[in-house]
Amino acid sequence: MRIGIFGGTFDPVHMGHLILAEQCRSQAGLDEVWFVPSYQPPHKSDKGVTRFESRCDMIELAIAGHSAFQVNRIEKELPEPSFTARTLGELHARHPGNEFFLLMGSDCLPDLPGWYEPRLVVERAGLVVVPRPGVMLWTADRLAKALGMSEDAVRLQFVACPMIEIASRELRRATADGMSIRYMVPRAVEEYVRERKLYVAG
Repeated sequence: MRIGIFGGTFDPVHMGHLILAEQCRSQAGLDEVWFVPSYQPPHKSDKGVTRFESRCDMIELAIAGHSAFQVNRIEKELPEPSFTARTLGELHARHPGNEFFLLMGSDCLPDLPGWYEPRLVVERAGLVVVPRPGVMLWTADRLAKALGMSEDAVRLQFVACPMIEIASRELRRATADGMSIRYMVPRAVEEYVRERKLYVAG
């Protein structure tokens, strides 16, 4: 199968995540999209994130009813911090025969050469990229040169997607300030956040 891998903190998952995942699934011809929440994101190791299982619960609620979407908890079983190259390697080992594609925004492409083992990332997954406003698009050739690889080794596809300017950090801040997040997250996620008093100080 052609599997889209959508990694992130998802703290909380929101409508922008879901729209991106669905457009990538549809336009890139993916059979499934696996949401892979980071267990311990390397760039947030000193800031703290919401409990892993709570973030997984919110994704489960958000994608309920979509047969092609699922949550994959693999990063909880891998060494910390969570690195994409390691995750993709383990996914290949556990699911041989599947073809994996990494879903990302175009703003992440210039950063990719600075990731942990970036060449392994590109070798282990195609890149399905959503353009972001104001961000110059990196071509496969440019990325290949930055990684010291041949252009043929970079499988890169752009997909069109509505730009939903929602940020999880702003949702956390709004919740802490007692503001509404309705219609920015699925209703079930909104209720989960409210009932468990997530993001509320103290």
